[in-house]
Order: sequence, then C-alpha cells, then structure tokens
Amino acid sequence: MTRRHLLFGNPSAQSGRAKVAIETAERLLRAAGVSVTTIATEPEGRTPALVARSILEHHPDVVLSLGGDGTFNEVARGILASERSVALGMLPMGTANDQGRSFGLRPGPGHVDEHVAIVLAGHLTQLDVGAIEAFDDARVSLGSTHFFDSASFGLAPDILAVRNRDRRGVSQVPLLSMLYRDQAVYVGAALDRFLASFIEPHKFACVVTTDRFERSYLELTDLIVKATPIFAGEWVLDRRAEADDGLFELIPVASRREWMSRVLGDLAKNPLRPEILGLTPPDHLAASTFRIDVLRGDHGVASQIDGEEWVRAPHFVIEVSARRLPLLTPKGFKAPWR
Repeated sequence: MTRRHLLFGNPSAQSGRAKVAIETAERLLRAAGVSVTTIATEPEGRTPALVARSILEHHPDVVLSLGGDGTFNEVARGILASERSVALGMLPMGTANDQGRSFGLRPGPGHVDEHVAIVLAGHLTQLDVGAIEAFDDARVSLGSTHFFDSASFGLAPDILAVRNRDRRGVSQVPLLSMLYRDQAVYVGAALDRFLASFIEPHKFACVVTTDRFERSYLELTDLIVKATPIFAGEWVLDRRAEADDGLFELIPVASRREWMSRVLGDLAKNPLRPEILGLTPPDHLAASTFRIDVLRGDHGVASQIDGEEWVRAPHFVIEVSARRLPLLTPKGFKAPWR
C-alpha cells in the first residue's frame, strides 16, 4: 500500500532556493514509491490550522516541514491540533535550524537527499513538547501556544525584534536584500542590541519556580528554557540536554561577560569542555514545569518562541509534555558535544 506524505513549505522563500528543495524532495520521494502532496504554507499564523485541516482531509502517514525553526513550529502545532498520531519529518532550510542540527541534520537545499533518506528510514524519536501561557499582573491570560525548541526572555527577544524590523527594511531595497540577509541580518541586530545595552536599561529580575527547584534572579540579561540541545544554530548551552527525557533545561544569563564566556565555551563543535578552557560549567537546572514571575519592569519582559517574537508579559507558565510528538530522526545519532 502506497504511503502518503504531506509536504509543507514556502516555495518563494530563500530567493527561490526553497522551491528547488521542494522539487528535489518530491522527486526523491516519488522515486521511492511514496505519494507526496505539497501544500504552500500561509502567512500571518494561518499555517497550523491549514496543517490540521490537511491532515484530516488527506490522512497522511508522514507530514514534512521544509523551512526553518518557525516553519517546524507551525507544522508541528498543526499536527497537535489535528489530534492525529502523525510522524513529522524535517527538511531544514532556515538560518539557525536548531531542531535539525540537534539531531545532526545539515540544513540547505544541498542536503535534501540526506533528509529524505532519514524520512524514508522511518526511525522515530518521541519529542518533548512545551506548552506556554503568558499572564498579566491580574493573572488574565495574554495568550498560549506550544514550542519545540526554546522559549527565551530578555535580550534575545529584543534582538529578534530588531532583526525583524531590519529584515522588513532590507526587503525594500533589492540589491541590499541580496547582500544583507539571513544570518547577516541577525548578527547586525545582535550587535545593535549589544551596543545599546551599555547605555539602556536591559536587565530584569524574576523568580522561577519549578517542580524540582526554585531560583531568584536579581539581574538577568536573558532567561532561556531549552527543549533541544542546539541554540542559535551553533551553541549547546547545556550539554546534558536531551530532546526526549521529559525535561527542559533552564539557562539564566546574568551579564554580557557571561554571554561572551558561553560564546567561547558552548560552541557545539568545540572539542574542549568549558572547564578545560578555565570556564565554570553551568548548573544543570532541568524540570518539567516552570513558573516565571518578573519582579519589575514595564509590562514584564519580551519573549520569543522557537525563534519568533511572542508576547511581552510579567508572568509565564510552561509545562512539558513528555515524548508527545513523533519525529523522524537519524538512527544511531551520537551528539558530538557529549
């Protein structure tokens, strides 16, 4: 019986490279005897509902996400909304690709054959899923969603806001958009926020209460709740992180100096452990539920979910659903950072 696959991607993304990747994936899957239907993603947050409807209509065996971490998030949320047990396959094409890199997948159109081979091999990892809800000071909900890679609060979301602003501006200038794009835009935004932090207030205080511990932080630049090991495409902030252990890691960052030490010590490809470099390895703070209460600041703190801006709020609650999403991953993958 022919297996049915649904492939979700944006053919116009990455200056047409995504269209080439989609066509390559379709050809390889059909050559393997797989029936594949390609559906273009939709803007303005409509993709999860599109995915859920399509699953109920087509009854696929596998759903494929072609794109970056944001596309992965939307397609995965659509699978959860469908309430069907459907395996998700990755065809990573974005800038960071934390999901794919956490399992050793190399991103880009040149590696589609590798991605399709992993999908066809059929090895499953049951991925942990995070549910997050934001509240105002009156404990009225400001929104809720799921995430699969990371939620972070503070400087990193501010960088994303600047990146998105710059990306919109750059897109209006054709020549500039060819030269200044993707990772370059993100690096420019990071430098903008890093320099601004010397003259603008940028720290916040919070209390984090979990099912395993409680911590108070008086001065943080960032607070990260991490699901998969890779962060920002290149770093492993906690080398003990697992994607299917029912726990997410908490990574507090208190200063620019600490960020710089992490840049040196947490590089995924760095064969040297932080302690060998003379850096103190961070505590392993892992839990399955988190309550984050910001103690001061105008309307709380900025947040991001899986590489995209989310809401500003003073209170957040995160709950981990252990091994909830069937994800197709390389069999026998051994993380080089362990």
